[in-house]
Amino acid sequence: MFRKDYLLSMMEELTSAVATVLGLRRENKHIEALKQLDDLLNKQFRLRSDLLRRLPPEQMIELFRLGPGIEADKLQQVARILEEEAVIYLETDRTDEGIRILMKSLHLYLYSDSHGAARELQVLPERIACIVNLVREYELPPETSKLLAAYYEREDRLDEAADVWFGLAWEQPELLSEAKSFYSQLLDKTNAELERGGISRQEVTEGLAEITQLHERK
Repeated sequence: MFRKDYLLSMMEELTSAVATVLGLRRENKHIEALKQLDDLLNKQFRLRSDLLRRLPPEQMIELFRLGPGIEADKLQQVARILEEEAVIYLETDRTDEGIRILMKSLHLYLYSDSHGAARELQVLPERIACIVNLVREYELPPETSKLLAAYYEREDRLDEAADVWFGLAWEQPELLSEAKSFYSQLLDKTNAELERGGISRQEVTEGLAEITQLHERK
């Protein structure tokens, strides 16, 4: 009960801060908005945004490791703060920095979701979809792409998971074997399971054939 109350309190504070940030953005007070987010990071997690901008997402995750597990709910809170910060950078024409932060935020969202984060705190599927849409024209880091593929698979969106793995096979030769393994596992599913996931057996077979050919050429 204490943990639930604590998380709800954090969420309420974050919701209030996001509303304040939105108001500041509308008034073009972007520096003040960034400070609001930085203050929230410091208050809730004893972290600073300049530190998080320097750290890769894997190291950020380690900051929230508790014994053998991860404080997944706190991690998704940090992801939301980073997302809000990234949007400010995009609005102020600091696109490269904004996209980099968005990708970190996406990685944290996906990781926290795969480790049991309470989805209702941030409506995680909506947050993930929002960032995927914003970064759709950019190439994600391989580890983030793998998390995204696993997320789509959990959501039974097999067609989207296959698309991610196919892209990884072309862009990252060292991941060809993993991509091939994913497609091979799809062939073990029934036609009904594949159709429910938005993909046909023929599409899986053709995709596996292309990846196999690519693997042989590499």
